[in-house]
Amino acid sequence: MQDQELTSQCPPLAFSGQMRELDRRTIEEVGIPGSVLMENAGRATVDAMEAHFGPVCGKTVLIFAGPGNNGGDGLVIARWVHGRGGRPLVLLMAEPHNLPPDAALNRHILQRLALPCRIIRAAADLDNALDDAEKEYCTRPLHSVVDALFGIGLARPLEGIYLQALRAVNSLTRKQACPVVAADIPSGLNSDTGQVLGEAVQASLTVCYGMMKPGHLHHGGAVAGMVQVADIGIPKKIVAEAGLTGIILDHSIRPLLNRRPLDAHKGSNGHVLVLAGSTGKTGAALLTAQGVLRSGAGLVSCAIAANLFPIFAGALLEAMYAPLAASCDCLNHADYAAVAELCRHKQALVIGPGIGLADETTALVLRLYQEQEMPMVVDADALTILAANRDILARPGGPRIFTPHPGEMARLLDEPIAGLQADRLAAAQKLCRLCKHSPQPIVAVLKGAGTVVAASDGRWAINRSGNAGMATGGMGDVLAGIIAGLLGQGHSPWQAACAGVWLHGAAADLLAKERAYGYSASEVAAALPRLFTPT
Repeated sequence: MQDQELTSQCPPLAFSGQMRELDRRTIEEVGIPGSVLMENAGRATVDAMEAHFGPVCGKTVLIFAGPGNNGGDGLVIARWVHGRGGRPLVLLMAEPHNLPPDAALNRHILQRLALPCRIIRAAADLDNALDDAEKEYCTRPLHSVVDALFGIGLARPLEGIYLQALRAVNSLTRKQACPVVAADIPSGLNSDTGQVLGEAVQASLTVCYGMMKPGHLHHGGAVAGMVQVADIGIPKKIVAEAGLTGIILDHSIRPLLNRRPLDAHKGSNGHVLVLAGSTGKTGAALLTAQGVLRSGAGLVSCAIAANLFPIFAGALLEAMYAPLAASCDCLNHADYAAVAELCRHKQALVIGPGIGLADETTALVLRLYQEQEMPMVVDADALTILAANRDILARPGGPRIFTPHPGEMARLLDEPIAGLQADRLAAAQKLCRLCKHSPQPIVAVLKGAGTVVAASDGRWAINRSGNAGMATGGMGDVLAGIIAGLLGQGHSPWQAACAGVWLHGAAADLLAKERAYGYSASEVAAALPRLFTPT
């Protein structure tokens, strides 16, 4: 798998500013009117509504339309609902004369069709409109509520009548037990960061226009519900010329991994060295080694504290073990020469799971980090050690992949967890910049729902696989092993991180089809080979 192949096969991601520029170029340079893009968006939304929640014919659809083009999308949705036999009720949260041109055009069309469109100027207007709508449900049941209040440009919390409308949308879903469909993005969600700006619409389905935005994947999954991308007519040529550097990690990766020559053997599939484990944490090393082997690597060797060898012996039959003489209950710098010799002829090193923070271990980690030229996955306790020695963090001896969870990232960046979680991509990119003077490839993997991958060359990705059942111990150890195993098989740091993150989540998704949670990290590792079967 080549880097450009991964980038070209995976769906692109766009920030709000990039999406607006794509719209502008489509309209001004290609000549496709904005009203056509709006028409495509509205029609596609009704298509999705019916596909997920059944026909609108004979039912009421309540549409909250805001003051911008997102509101215009809502007006088009109303017309398509009417065209399919439904009864649209539009609550327009704007003065008609203030609407942008394309939205104003569609409001005039609704007028000519004599479709109901209430102008909401104050709280009393909203209350009265909702009371009247409730009477409508008696004859025509409520199919769904459409949130077309605010689109991807929202950057501050809603207030006043708009906040009341947002709350009304959420209240309706609870009272009427009907789905909410968000046009492009749930109102109240920052499309670039996924941060909820005070309050947000709780959507059942979000139909995003053109391509997904980071906010759909960061924290947005908590409020966006199902997310479906609608092609609104932006030419592929315009997208290709936009220089987008973000991608979605999804099933598009899978076919790229199912390649192996018929004459492959264990030596040609990579040999990975694992430095992990200490007294009481031997499981971390074993889970990491399982991740290495289950990702397809040919060989794995574990450098371990000598006193712990009886625990390891026989625990994972396929692994090789190298007890370190000077390391008793934890890794010791006195064994540096032995570890350096073990690194020879290995294709990758993973260091950190369960190693502890003893002084002698710290010294070994810092020296290996600075002096070893081989690709290295830096995880868990090794990250905490580097966080306490940030001057050394900027001096890696070779390619490095950092795999922190939010707590470890907070220590590395010396920032509060809440702050970095508000913009997870920015946090991952900042970690890469801490190594900006290094000529080596640097990749940061910020774990969590919507895991973020960022590279020192500016590329970034957000993962779409995985589920809440992964919230259990040992998952990170397996992920570190998977990424190292892919490095060992010759993938670049960027490829290994992206593919490893997706594989990890996708294996858990296979298990989640059988049970929502209660499966273990070792079971996730064991499920990995099922993803390498022909698709």
